[in-house]
Amino acid sequence: MNEREQQIRKRAHQIWEEEGCPQGREREHWERAEREINARDAGDQGARERSGPDEIAGSVGVASGLQPGGTNPGGGPGAGAGSLGTGGGSTAGAPTGSPKNQSRT
Repeated sequence: MNEREQQIRKRAHQIWEEEGCPQGREREHWERAEREINARDAGDQGARERSGPDEIAGSVGVASGLQPGGTNPGGGPGAGAGSLGTGGGSTAGAPTGSPKNQSRT
């Protein structure tokens, strides 16, 4: 028995136990385990093909500092939809907002 068959056998046994050790469903459990192992192996292969030597695992474009769903690791919301920053900035070289009142006496 090769390594792949051993993995399928082990997973099929886990499925059998999870379902309460029913009799007569060996083929169903084997086929499910086989599908899961195939999907896992296909996902592993796809990840290896997409990553290059200079890439950091898990880094995805601009939002790499965000968790799934667009939240910051601290739990707060990320930048607004379509935003690449935190807001603010200037428009056509002219500052926006109100100037500070510097003549406080």
